[in-house]
Amino acid sequence: MLRFLLSLARIEIRRTAQRAATTAFLMLFAALFLAGAILAFLIAAFVLLADRFGPAGAALILAGICLFLALVLLLVVYIRTRRRARPAGHALHGALGGAIGGMMPPQAAPGVAPTGLGPPPPGQAVPPVAPANPSSSTVIAIAAGAALLGLILGRRI
Repeated sequence: MLRFLLSLARIEIRRTAQRAATTAFLMLFAALFLAGAILAFLIAAFVLLADRFGPAGAALILAGICLFLALVLLLVVYIRTRRRARPAGHALHGALGGAIGGMMPPQAAPGVAPTGLGPPPPGQAVPPVAPANPSSSTVIAIAAGAALLGLILGRRI
């Protein structure tokens, strides 16, 4: 049974690797074609602007536009990667640099009952919990764990 589970895991890993390789290959070609289109657009814009403003003016206009777009994109990246401030309840996080504070369970918001630790306060309804849809890798992991546990318990009994 363990061989069967390992072969299923091997097949799942192979399919995932093939899917990732195909996606990377397609993204590479898309990036190349996009770079070619941008280059052609910049050349056409330079030729168009050079007739009206001269070669130096056209180069400065295109450089300014590219600089503006790059700064906007860098600002978007900075905003997306910025860390959010920790709540005041996580005093250990700042003192120990996240070594222990990151492992602390999240604190419940004021007025909200912690999940699974008793009934909610009067007047508050318990939100329904949606059933989880396990993936095939989750099912394989659970089955492998059960097979391993069965092997261990079977030898001891």
